Amino acid sequence: MRWVSMAGMLSALAFALAMIVSNTGLAPWYAGIRLPMLGVSYGDVTLGRPALVWINLALMSAVLFAVALECKRGVVEEELAGADRLRLPAFGALGGMLAAGAVHALLSGARDGLEPWWVASMGTDMALGLAVLSLLGDRVPGALKSLFATMAMFSLLGSSAMLVGVQGGLPSGPVLAVAGACVVVFAVMRFAAVNLVSPYLLTGAVLWTAAAGEGSLAVLAGPLTAFFVPGRGREANASPLVELEQDLLPTVCCVALPLLVFASAGFSPAEAAADPITPREALPAFLGMFPAKAAGIFGMCWVGTRLRLCALPAGVGWKEFGGVALLGGAGFTVNVFLGLALAGHDGPAVNEIRLAAMAASALSVSCGYAILRYALARRRNKVIQRA
Repeated sequence: MRWVSMAGMLSALAFALAMIVSNTGLAPWYAGIRLPMLGVSYGDVTLGRPALVWINLALMSAVLFAVALECKRGVVEEELAGADRLRLPAFGALGGMLAAGAVHALLSGARDGLEPWWVASMGTDMALGLAVLSLLGDRVPGALKSLFATMAMFSLLGSSAMLVGVQGGLPSGPVLAVAGACVVVFAVMRFAAVNLVSPYLLTGAVLWTAAAGEGSLAVLAGPLTAFFVPGRGREANASPLVELEQDLLPTVCCVALPLLVFASAGFSPAEAAADPITPREALPAFLGMFPAKAAGIFGMCWVGTRLRLCALPAGVGWKEFGGVALLGGAGFTVNVFLGLALAGHDGPAVNEIRLAAMAASALSVSCGYAILRYALARRRNKVIQRA
């Protein structure tokens, strides 16, 4: 929690720095690290993409790898073991994603066809949300932080999987062959009880390299690798999974995530306003994040509790959960990555996602913080009066 909260603070500073750099005399230098085409060639095959695409692909893969490790650690250590602890955050993540997609379908579906931009409204920024919760101090129950973090992890993994799905098409034969061979190697290592982490990381790197030619498919290499990393070692207190996560978290939270924000966030609002973007195109991107996601998260979980499929954690009321649901609409980092992955480069559509995500995240954080502060203060006052 502390590392991810720190990542949220650093990401906010990285965003501010990116906006300053991209709107001052340093803008040519900033463009110089994002726009050059970087590629590799093998025979007659050449793979070239803007540097920003490679940066986002590599850094987001590292973030997803860390998130998947955290999910598996929670299950191994029984923090998330059992359907009772997984249903509520899973319902919340699903409700937020469905609500964001529904807004795009209603406002954009009447045109020639539903474009894939609805995916870029589905992500939740776990680091930013936990940073807001950390500002409220010890008043926030640990169960509420865990609930939000788990819901954000499900949302991040789900939106990444949807991104790969909407880009369409099966991977090429060579990529499928390499992926199948890597899965076989993973399975053999687990069967042989290989507890060294390096063979898993090496196999995952081979899988990522092969999938990088298929675009965003490479981001799923991290979660697949995390699935096979052993959770328990030969010794009673040893856990390769936990040791890897502890070694990886500082780098991901303090380096990878802020760099991801800095590389992808900067743009000129004046130039974005001059792009041919109509309100009909910009509105679904904004409303899909705020307030649709909060309504979807709250509504799906409320229905689930009424049907007795899930329950709120002990010590958490609906007012506190409402604040957390609003924080679920904050998704600047994730949604900008999704938009860039769909567009492949900068352009009016990506600037639309940036503007919508920036406004929606600001409103989600402000409203969520205000409601949580009010609800937690009222709960504290009741406890004092009873005492």
